[in-house]
Amino acid sequence: MREIILAADRFISRLVMAAACISLSVAALTGMFQIFTRFVLEQPSAWTEVLTRTTIIWSVYLGLSVALRGGALLSVDLAYRVAAGTPFLRPLQTMIMICTLTFLVILVWFGLDVVQRVRFQTLAGLEISISWAYAAIPVGAFFGILAVIANFLDPRRGEIETQR
Repeated sequence: MREIILAADRFISRLVMAAACISLSVAALTGMFQIFTRFVLEQPSAWTEVLTRTTIIWSVYLGLSVALRGGALLSVDLAYRVAAGTPFLRPLQTMIMICTLTFLVILVWFGLDVVQRVRFQTLAGLEISISWAYAAIPVGAFFGILAVIANFLDPRRGEIETQR
């Protein structure tokens, strides 16, 4: 079961990272286009600012799962340093995982609620439902949940003192 979860994690992580990179690239391109239209053509575009903001939000929430998979969990480095090499390291990691999962489940729950509530509002300039922008919260948190579980099964941390 562990190997299946980690294999799925590798595949999903690549997809999510690619989507986050594409989203950030779109944000950069639309930001440059906005600057060009505003200062060179002196005819600012109405849709670029909204699209830039929305794609940055998506890239942040998608990048959350990549950061969580890399071991950037809600933790205190001092606690890791104290617990490294002791039998208390795994219980500490378990507690951190539970706290992080609780936070992410709350984000999914309330993120879905927000998406549901704003489904009839539109993004100015794009004329699409604002739910598409808010959907980044539950989607990113869901992928974050998968990343936290994968990180618990196969920990990745950058500091030498906390390596197993």
